[in-house]
Amino acid sequence: MSRFDQLHAHVAAVLPQIIAFRHDLHAHPELSGSEENTARKVSEALAQAGIAHKSRVGGMNGIVATIQGTQSGSGAGKTLALRGDMDALPILEENDVPYKSQRPGVMHACGHDGHTANLLGTALVLNALKDSFAGTVKLFFQPAEETVSGAETMVRAGCMEGVDAVLMLHGWPDLPPGQLGLRVGPAMASSDSWRLTIHGQGGHAAYPHKTVDPVYIGAQLVTALQSLVSRELNPTEPVVLTVATFHAGTARNIIAEKAELAGTVRTLNKAIRDSMPERMTRIIKGVCDTFRATYDFTFTPGTPPVVNDASVVALVREVGEELFGAENIVTLSEPTMGAEDFAFYLEYAPGAMIRLGTGCPYLLHTPKYDFGDAPLETGILLMVETARRFMHE
Repeated sequence: MSRFDQLHAHVAAVLPQIIAFRHDLHAHPELSGSEENTARKVSEALAQAGIAHKSRVGGMNGIVATIQGTQSGSGAGKTLALRGDMDALPILEENDVPYKSQRPGVMHACGHDGHTANLLGTALVLNALKDSFAGTVKLFFQPAEETVSGAETMVRAGCMEGVDAVLMLHGWPDLPPGQLGLRVGPAMASSDSWRLTIHGQGGHAAYPHKTVDPVYIGAQLVTALQSLVSRELNPTEPVVLTVATFHAGTARNIIAEKAELAGTVRTLNKAIRDSMPERMTRIIKGVCDTFRATYDFTFTPGTPPVVNDASVVALVREVGEELFGAENIVTLSEPTMGAEDFAFYLEYAPGAMIRLGTGCPYLLHTPKYDFGDAPLETGILLMVETARRFMHE
């Protein structure tokens, strides 16, 4: 008889409910900041199980549930936070499944239906097994991850007070169901946004010498800004500076008055991140001064890098190997340059973002991505046992 038999039995008991819950969320997705019905369904499920929780955390649709272990022991004062996000994306779903999105142009293309369902299942099982651990588990049902505002709002509302460590799972199509992807250290990049308006002097396209052409100046800057990455920063440090939009002009024979550019900067290095506004301003000023233009430049901080704590990853690896076998625990060789607002929680406590295999043949943020049902059992088992093990460390 396995020491995990009781755990498996409890997970098996809630799994049909959790699968149905995910299907319902997938069929009724809600965009960032509009997750009212999703939050209501989570709250009703928690209330039915007798799990204490707070709604409308930070004035948004966030929920913080709390489960207090009843077993006495040395871990009685420890608190672990588990996070799942709830929002969908403005994408038209192309899947042909019974639970296909019923809201045209909105779908769970990042798998947050699975993240929310996974966290709810974890809550139900932990609540049923609360006599098997000491300490406290907080569960963050977070809104607005895709607009990177939900985590910071919940943190400001005090959700991380007293938290000793924080953990999240993210569905990952590159791994099959039943596998986990782990990485110590930088796992995801920061993502900051910038916007630039170049003010020139418009005129007739036949007389360029009488104008200050902001399109030409903008074109110079598209190239010049890349010199920060290729010639000013250490090539061993991953940095991505993207010019994503470039808008100017109204007609083919008119030199525009202004050009507007916007994009993002991503890095894994905090010092480099902090230096980018000054570096970009220096190049923008130099090019605009050279060509007699003026400019307005804004740099807006977004999410910090996600940096996984070694001790938290080690605990997850230990639990994962015991539950699923060492062959199903994959060490990820490199980080990704995508961003996750989970990073805001990590500024208050050590933690880790774990990749949960979904095996979906389609990429995240595409019309055919589907988290699927298969990863739910793995995710619930891992989160429950990691929480219990954390309390007994």
